[in-house]
Amino acid sequence: MSLARKVGGRIFKTLRGVRSPVPDIIGHTEYRSLLKMPPFTHGSGMLFDRPIAFADITGYLHSVAEIFAEEVYRFNCETAAPHIIDAGANIGLSVIYFKQLFPGATIVAYEPDPEMFRLLAQNISSYSGISLRQAAAWVEDTELTFYTEGSLAGSSEVDFLNTGASTTVAAVRLKDELRKKHVDFLKIDIEGAENSVLFDIEDELDNVGLLFFEYHSPHTKPQLLGEMLKMVASKGFRYIINGAHAPRLPFIEKLACGFDLQLNVSCFRP
Repeated sequence: MSLARKVGGRIFKTLRGVRSPVPDIIGHTEYRSLLKMPPFTHGSGMLFDRPIAFADITGYLHSVAEIFAEEVYRFNCETAAPHIIDAGANIGLSVIYFKQLFPGATIVAYEPDPEMFRLLAQNISSYSGISLRQAAAWVEDTELTFYTEGSLAGSSEVDFLNTGASTTVAAVRLKDELRKKHVDFLKIDIEGAENSVLFDIEDELDNVGLLFFEYHSPHTKPQLLGEMLKMVASKGFRYIINGAHAPRLPFIEKLACGFDLQLNVSCFRP
């Protein structure tokens, strides 16, 4: 069994635990029903009294816990209508969280995976103030080979499950969007592409109030976390790192695919 599937299995076992915060968010009856679904099966439920569609039960419940229970994106803002850019919106749970936090927010959301984008558009259709981009946030306007994974780990950088399943997606330069207006909160979760994109938007970070990025370390490529942290610090940010996902025994476990380190990096101005 691959390490990726082992990690997925551990997450699913955790979600089955009676102390999981997810039932209080989506309802205990629905939670028990959803737990019976096999992974990578499309389904639907209710979230804040609105219908929600998902592609994978493990990814959905994990995201509900991370976004709505742990509130990894929670922030304060002087305005009731912050401008948010969500690069890597997946099926829209982060977008829904932002709209719950700030109903008046304007959001630009990027998602390149065709199936995830379809679910994203469906899930946020009843919300206003959201502009969707069916494209990867990237360093130029182009097309990219995108490895589809069916849940949270679709990527232009790595074939997370090593299946060879891929498609061609549009990509647009994130730098151009950041130049348009002040961004109160910039979220970047683009499965390894941040290793290129963050350096391309260095100058535009002066126009960003708060930055959250998920760092992914493709196991076959150089690690750039140090350079990233040095760069964001040079733009006036302090940072907090948490939410690590990595091999439990890094001197023993060797990856055949995917990322050997994932971190949540929250950047704010002192």
